Amino acid sequence: MKKLLFLFPLAFLAICCNHHNENKQNSDTIISMDGMGEIKIGMKQAEVEKLLNQKFILKNALDTADSWQDSATATYKGIDLQLYFQREYTEGNNFYMYLIGLRTSSSLCKTEPGIGMGTERSKIIAAYEDGYLSLSPDFEDDSTANRSKTKSLVNIKNEYGNKQIIFYLSNKKVVAIEAAILFHDGE
Repeated sequence: MKKLLFLFPLAFLAICCNHHNENKQNSDTIISMDGMGEIKIGMKQAEVEKLLNQKFILKNALDTADSWQDSATATYKGIDLQLYFQREYTEGNNFYMYLIGLRTSSSLCKTEPGIGMGTERSKIIAAYEDGYLSLSPDFEDDSTANRSKTKSLVNIKNEYGNKQIIFYLSNKKVVAIEAAILFHDGE
């Protein structure tokens, strides 16, 4: 009996340590307005490439390109991501591309309150009810003429209005999450 009483605290400690290590590993899958894991919004393209050990070929990375924004796909710790970049000018005509957002549909990813793929819209609203929240319909295609009857967006802004998390929903359930810089008219 004394041996069992001695082993119980050890087993409990082992379970707690294992649970702590699992949570630590999952911190790389938490999406916030700042990014996901080590990938932070605002990082230069070269920093993201080094972190992910991947090289991105951006069509609009040249000063002569039609757009100052571009995107690339990447994998981070087994999670597929869509990365969004924008051109930033320094002195003269020098510039670099920097990360303005990322999106994923991976079931491995969640926000700090536990919102992930399949979460119902009502749970998003409850989790962020004290924040700057907006709901809007999405569109069936790239045009803004065909509003969807099944797709919608829930947008959560930070208190400064410069960062956001966007939940993409289909039939009132999360199908993708995006963290991004929020640009205002004229930016």
